[in-house]
Amino acid sequence: MSSLIRTARSIASITPTQLQEHLTKCHAHPLHLTGLITSWPALTQWRSSDQLRAMREAVGEERAVEIELGKKGRGYLHPDWQRVHMGFGMFLDAFIFDQIPSSIPKSQLPSAYLAQSDLLDNSPKLAESVPPLPHFYMGKEKSLYRRTVWIGPEKSFTPFHKDPYVGLYSQILGNKTFHVLPPEAAQYLSPSNLARHTNTSQIPIPVSRVFSDSSNTDDLADLPQGILDTCQTQLKQAFTMDDACAVKLKEGESVLIPEGWWHAAEGGDGPGVGVGAWFR
Repeated sequence: MSSLIRTARSIASITPTQLQEHLTKCHAHPLHLTGLITSWPALTQWRSSDQLRAMREAVGEERAVEIELGKKGRGYLHPDWQRVHMGFGMFLDAFIFDQIPSSIPKSQLPSAYLAQSDLLDNSPKLAESVPPLPHFYMGKEKSLYRRTVWIGPEKSFTPFHKDPYVGLYSQILGNKTFHVLPPEAAQYLSPSNLARHTNTSQIPIPVSRVFSDSSNTDDLADLPQGILDTCQTQLKQAFTMDDACAVKLKEGESVLIPEGWWHAAEGGDGPGVGVGAWFR
């Protein structure tokens, strides 16, 4: 991680009342919460060692789920990105645990990501493993909008975007890094002109790639020439802003993202599973 990027304030936990006070400040900032979900059964039940057997049983092997397919290291604005449906077990076996042989080298296969899935709504047993927190009702409107499940392969990537809700994401398996920028950072992020994605930055690559020490740019051949220099210039300015930060989550840790803050997410070196909540 570039020395330019500060780490977020880290605290073990926060009470619902403390969270409410934090969110009602005139300038709430991101938080790294290391002990908020220690009581969740999922932390011991959802394991890569048994290829997520508990999740498979709760969801169903044949249950159709929506998967995001695209080039590794690219987000959902990339022209090759698409949505497909497949059985939950097939997704896990083919793209998360590499249990299905392929004649195509792994490096050339697309990245497949089960992103912002509503599995908890239709799988009561799954939801029991990640019971709702009272914190979800501490926003200004005391309203929980949505809870979602995220399952991705190594190096999964979500580009900078912003949501009209407070976000509280918790890592269950693996690790993930969030880069978070204040609402005013839009001037450095080149938001998309597409009607559906005006909340999404056109910076097409992960922050870790932008500030990588590698001189090899072969992986950028599908992007406009000079894109790396452009992204470096933009993000160097963005990360000088107050409260701009990174949050590196390990299993059992959470990140609080205030309403309207820009954030990008990068998966670690292995499969990752997380649960997010959006509320007001």
